[in-house]
Amino acid sequence: MTNSKEKAEQEAREKMRAIALKNLNEKDLLNFAIAYLTQSNPGFGEEDNSAVDEFLYQPSLKKGPNAYDLKTGDKANLLLDGLLGSRKGGKRYTGQVSEYDMIESAAKIVQDSLGTLKVSDVISLLGSDVKIKDAYKNVYLGDLAKSDNKEYKQIVQTLIGGYMGYMTTQGVSKALGTRASTIKSGLENIVKEEDKK
Repeated sequence: MTNSKEKAEQEAREKMRAIALKNLNEKDLLNFAIAYLTQSNPGFGEEDNSAVDEFLYQPSLKKGPNAYDLKTGDKANLLLDGLLGSRKGGKRYTGQVSEYDMIESAAKIVQDSLGTLKVSDVISLLGSDVKIKDAYKNVYLGDLAKSDNKEYKQIVQTLIGGYMGYMTTQGVSKALGTRASTIKSGLENIVKEEDKK
């Protein structure tokens, strides 16, 4: 009985892990989370926030970011579900949705998704192939978080917080790079010679 129970629990964890990885590969969900993290971090300035808004958040807003429920795997559209869920008494066209609440929700989904992964998954999401210490090989962040070992708890906080910071900095960098390319292209278009036919 114990083996089948352990096997079922392990299968459920792996299913949740797969769903979490799906969330962490949803570009529009990540863009919403980046918008929240950039806005809520005083280390990022107006230029950073403006670029993220224009080149990450708004394009993702047009599509409506998707997220997957970690327990069921059900796909949800944050924008649509936010609107429908805000209805008063179930009546059509009565709801109000806060942009801030939506981007905050996206950041929470990303954070919760990270918490269901293995240490190696987080390192892989960084694009790193560093050799992982034996103590952390094939170990779920959730197991480390539940441990009485303070070092393990600190590792979890550092990995999740560090990844969120990395993701945000990468997003800001991408948005600023897109803005720079747009400016360059605009200036080139002003002075370039037209093709003669």
